[in-house]
Amino acid sequence: MFATTLLAPAQQPAVSSAPAGSNWQHVQALPAGANIRVKAQHSSATCKLKSVDADSLTCTKSKDLTFTRAEIRSITIPRRGRSSLIGLAIGGGAGAVVGYAVGGSGCKSGQNFCLDIVDGRTLAPVGAVIFGAIGAGIGAGTDFSHSTVYKAP
Repeated sequence: MFATTLLAPAQQPAVSSAPAGSNWQHVQALPAGANIRVKAQHSSATCKLKSVDADSLTCTKSKDLTFTRAEIRSITIPRRGRSSLIGLAIGGGAGAVVGYAVGGSGCKSGQNFCLDIVDGRTLAPVGAVIFGAIGAGIGAGTDFSHSTVYKAP
């Protein structure tokens, strides 16, 4: 009986590797005019959704683009603003810590890098602003917090 309990999880069916809810019905539920990024077999585009039916998707950039469902690899919703804010927070926090750590008034002998010009409490906000700006730029450029609506099976 103990062996049966241990083997039970191995006998369960495999779970799909596609993201939860990543199916064509979610694409069909998107409102017209939604900003989307379509990655297809031979092209990709960031555009505004125009229409979706059972076999194709049409969106508008400077002209109408039509993708068949068979050629679409994935559809995502860009979240550049959210990615920028997350990058700003991470970069700002890291910059404050680094600024405080390299600031003077706390330099110890043997410390590898220490600026004994300005104390850490003054340098921390400077580091936060600089690293925060860098983090926001990286967040906007990479759009790491996008939402996947559809991923081809």
